[in-house]
Amino acid sequence: MNETGKLQSILRELVHLLEMEKEVLIKSDAASLLKIIEKKNLVMKAVEEEKVKGVIADEEVRTLGKRIERLQETNLLLTKQALTYQEEILKALAKSNTSRFSTYSAKGSYSSEKEVRLVDQSV
Repeated sequence: MNETGKLQSILRELVHLLEMEKEVLIKSDAASLLKIIEKKNLVMKAVEEEKVKGVIADEEVRTLGKRIERLQETNLLLTKQALTYQEEILKALAKSNTSRFSTYSAKGSYSSEKEVRLVDQSV
């Protein structure tokens, strides 16, 4: 396999990983996402090695590059959307904690508290 063919193969693998990443982001499967990111990092190292070798990009490499760029943009938008959604959920939960609640105090007695926290801060 010539050097350009090797680069094409690496880029096809990257496209496949990005498509898998897109599906995982849509499903919100964090465990699978971590595995894909690890694989992606290895593939990116291989791309850098080919770049250092000075492999000349042909039309197929340019086409794969454009496809990779589009997939990266899509995955970035999906990631931002998921983060925004999580932030909005946390804001909604925080807003609901502004009134008085009847709950147990740190000492174990039943009392009326102004706010209830999601995180135990007594440690």
